[in-house]
Amino acid sequence: MGAPTVSEAALRQHVDAWLSSARRQARTLLVRAQPTWSGPPQMTVRDTSVKVVEGVSGLAALDSMRGAAPDEVVVILTSLTERELGSAVMLDAHRQRVSELDEWSMVPGLFGVRDQVVPRHVSELGPWMPSLLLSVRPERGYPPAPGATLTPDHAVKSLIMAILGLGRLDDLDLVTCLAPLDDLGVRARLRVLDPEVRASLVRAVFTHMGPDFALALRSALAGGHVSVAAVGLVCGELWASGTKTRDPSTIAARARIESYIGTGASPDAAQRFGDASRRLMRRLIDDVHGRAILDQAEALCAEIAWADGAAASDYLLSGLRARVVALGEAIEMAVDVQGTGEAASVEHAFAALKRHHAASTISRPLQTSAMAVRLVRWLSTQRTAPANFVDALLRYSSDGAWVERALGDIWDGDNDARLAHAYGRLADAVQSARQAQDQDAARLLTGGIAVDSSVPGAESPLTHTVVPLSGQAPVLLIVLDGMSFATATELADEFADRGWTELVRRDTLRRGSAVAVLPTITEYSRTSLFAGELLAGNQQTEKARFAATVGGVAFHKDDLRSDAGHALPSAVTTAIADLDRRIVGVVLNTIDDALATAEVDALRWHVNQISNLPALLDAARESGRVIILTSDHGHVVERGSELRSAPGAAARFRDPSTGPAQSDEVLVSGPRVLAPGGASILAVSEGVRFAAKRAGYHGGAALAEIAIPVIVAQPKGATAPDGWVEAPPQEPVWWNEPVRADPVMPVMTSAPTKRRIRAVAADTPALFEDIPAETPLAAPAVPVEEQLVRSETYRERQARASRHPIDDQTVRAIVASLVAGAGRAHRDTVAVAAGVAASSLPGVLASLRRLLNVDGYAVVDLDPDQVTVTLDESLLREQFELGARP
Repeated sequence: MGAPTVSEAALRQHVDAWLSSARRQARTLLVRAQPTWSGPPQMTVRDTSVKVVEGVSGLAALDSMRGAAPDEVVVILTSLTERELGSAVMLDAHRQRVSELDEWSMVPGLFGVRDQVVPRHVSELGPWMPSLLLSVRPERGYPPAPGATLTPDHAVKSLIMAILGLGRLDDLDLVTCLAPLDDLGVRARLRVLDPEVRASLVRAVFTHMGPDFALALRSALAGGHVSVAAVGLVCGELWASGTKTRDPSTIAARARIESYIGTGASPDAAQRFGDASRRLMRRLIDDVHGRAILDQAEALCAEIAWADGAAASDYLLSGLRARVVALGEAIEMAVDVQGTGEAASVEHAFAALKRHHAASTISRPLQTSAMAVRLVRWLSTQRTAPANFVDALLRYSSDGAWVERALGDIWDGDNDARLAHAYGRLADAVQSARQAQDQDAARLLTGGIAVDSSVPGAESPLTHTVVPLSGQAPVLLIVLDGMSFATATELADEFADRGWTELVRRDTLRRGSAVAVLPTITEYSRTSLFAGELLAGNQQTEKARFAATVGGVAFHKDDLRSDAGHALPSAVTTAIADLDRRIVGVVLNTIDDALATAEVDALRWHVNQISNLPALLDAARESGRVIILTSDHGHVVERGSELRSAPGAAARFRDPSTGPAQSDEVLVSGPRVLAPGGASILAVSEGVRFAAKRAGYHGGAALAEIAIPVIVAQPKGATAPDGWVEAPPQEPVWWNEPVRADPVMPVMTSAPTKRRIRAVAADTPALFEDIPAETPLAAPAVPVEEQLVRSETYRERQARASRHPIDDQTVRAIVASLVAGAGRAHRDTVAVAAGVAASSLPGVLASLRRLLNVDGYAVVDLDPDQVTVTLDESLLREQFELGARP
């Protein structure tokens, strides 16, 4: 048998064992091997210089031995016999003989096993194994064999660990292996292996690590640069249904993907390969690399002609796009019909989109879709005409303003053509419905309207809110010129994160509102606000009247210009910090200034976008002031308006002398109309303007222009002023609650019916008289929440309640809200029903659970999503002996 060709790794290991031997005395090691060496002529092993020589003859060997430096040893590779080498060579050689290079004999030492005998089931791995183990040996070595007994499993796993560059065998699961298998360096090392070695490695991995690992390894060994995880994602989908499938495209796609994973893949292995890839994607989904994997999986589906199958996937981008299309179709149907069934279909389509595992890759479009779903819910609700203008404005502040907010979101649209078209149609439908509400309100609007205390005029917040509050705490009045109610809802959402608690009046539990002076422009409304009476004027008028009326100091735009390095001028910070000055006012013009630009957009606002507002909030919080955030009027956004020519007209109002009011305008007159002559024609439809196109407009009679938000807040932790409480969530029900196709309906009682007994002959004895008989009325159905608080079990448990008891009315309200939602309701909906702030709801729910969760059974619970409160009505009826549901 010929001498073997020795590799550098094998030789290093052999020399290392020789140098570490305590019996070593010679400086020359003869190794039986082919006298060909492709490695470096000089190596360092154990800090010793080793000279490697090709011993083609005895003379060559002897010459190299005698020419060696005193501090180096010589290793001679030779296929000659000891006699052929000669006695001079043998005399100075280690043990005076040629050592045999048995690579398998080195393997046990790699794993800390002293016994040089290799177990048969290890050596049966094949002759390729020792050389590969030696060539990829980690710098820190292989992990020791458990119990000093080497097994094939340990050897193969350790080899893969080294090839992939992993640190521990504990890290060796398929999910952890997928990312290294995509590494270009790892793939290069694998692909330079001899084809037979690659095949043997795959077989060993299949046997000792699993067929799913083998599929991943084959994918890495395949040509090209397709991610192993991408192949795994596609495999998981292809074999999701198991072995059998009748779909010819799936059968063909399975055959085509064999160029990546080899033949004969088992469904179980493919599914486990896919599961590992999906688990990896959960970590990478929001990463650039994760998106690249999804894109490659998509390209692979196209390569194997499986686009239709991929469209049904919960993981692949085709499936995500298919769900986007389905959502668009459902929205268009809901726009056409505007019924609860169609709205429920939109809910289902959106839920399916959110469930897709790649949904986070479209997080911003997903937020827009959520707003679209909310608008569909709103369209499906019943809308009635307001009783009076105050009713119309209150409805707008608690409902319509949220519609405007959501409309502004979907107006920005989406890049997907189908969804963009659906959003466009939805926006048109919502605009039409909102404009109808504006028209209803405008018909009730006059300049002489008697504004009651629930909705004061713009001239009244000083006496209605500012002054009363200043008697209990110093106040900072912040007037955001032009802020609409919709904008206010967004700004208020940020207050909690900035250290503020919103307050509302105890008797209303709703955010405050006021009515702008007509026409709805700064000159009239803002001056009236600071003066405390109906008055037209300017900044100087406002400053003077504010000081005279309430003793306050007001700062306008020019007063807020600060020196370099200062967030606010010292005059402003000093005034805010001076708690003896009970009322300070500030006007911010960022929003109103933006409306005057020609840049048309959706005009979305956040606190940080409004100049000086963050600094003012911080200064007020530090000084312990209550803030009142309000505006002088709102605005409408430019969304395809029509220019209507009228001499001398402003953006949204004109003089009555320019012509009679049209159907989308309203004529107003009276004491609250400060236009010359006490009368003006105001545009109602947001599609009408009398001046050049701008980003937005005000001056008209749309509710978005007339309604003024009044938001009151105090620093977190402060004691609420008398008559005020922490605000419950202010969102309308449809903002959080989905539409259900089969809503829970109350039990209806039928009208009384007459039944007549069949007449008999006069001479026939009658068993019954022929008299009208009236069917008794069924007793009115008692709501389950009322049955509950009347039940004996409830009364007993309520009497025993000690810690933080919950009153019956709150129990009724919460249970009723949960029953109305078929046993589920958003936590904010429950908070509104309970009349408590969102921050107080956990305590209320804890009390409710102690009361209703008999023996620990979860009658009331919080869903794992930590957002939805649940009620098990059947269990409630059983535990409190209420009887079965009617």
